[in-house]
Amino acid sequence: MAVQVAVPSMRRVNYRVADMCYAADVGTDGITTVDIPAVAAAGAGVIVNGQVLAAAGNLVPAVALTDFLMGRYGRQISVTAGAGGAGVIYGYDYLGQAIKENVTLIAGAVLSKKMFKDIAYVSVPAAGTFSIGVGAILGVPYKVLHTAISGELTSDVTAAAGALVAGVVTQSLTSGDPRGTYAPAAAPDGTRYYRFSCFVDRSNLHGSAHVTV
Repeated sequence: MAVQVAVPSMRRVNYRVADMCYAADVGTDGITTVDIPAVAAAGAGVIVNGQVLAAAGNLVPAVALTDFLMGRYGRQISVTAGAGGAGVIYGYDYLGQAIKENVTLIAGAVLSKKMFKDIAYVSVPAAGTFSIGVGAILGVPYKVLHTAISGELTSDVTAAAGALVAGVVTQSLTSGDPRGTYAPAAAPDGTRYYRFSCFVDRSNLHGSAHVTV
């Protein structure tokens, strides 16, 4: 990866800056180039694989949540259950902000809307067999304003168009990510790395604060 960027290095310390309007890698025109190193392929049980609970309780990660697994700016989380119910994912984003996301469990996998860099635990409502994994959608460093992408590369080769989602201003326990998301056309496989340029919000680069209540 040719371009290196400064990212917070201490986990669970909140580096979010409210109404942040300047960053060295964001131009005065609001354009930034995002570099995402290679991350592990999506997998339904790569964090917790088939844990059996005898009653409602919490699932705690069973592996180290490395940058390779969770991505430079966080990524989508999957929760797989044997039946429906109300689940809650507790964790942190890449800035160290606490995140709480409510998910409706099904007999299968559900995917988070927010991008998690770290997971504290997942609360489940009843007994059953559960897994926690990661999805193919990746986090971004700054609040995306427009879904247009330019100069998109996968492993330094011109890529088929990925999908960029703008950051969600009004945060709730079920809303999308405050900075937005990136879904590459060629999904992460442990070797692919990504680069693209986009417009971000120079009036609030870190986006709205997460809510936890």
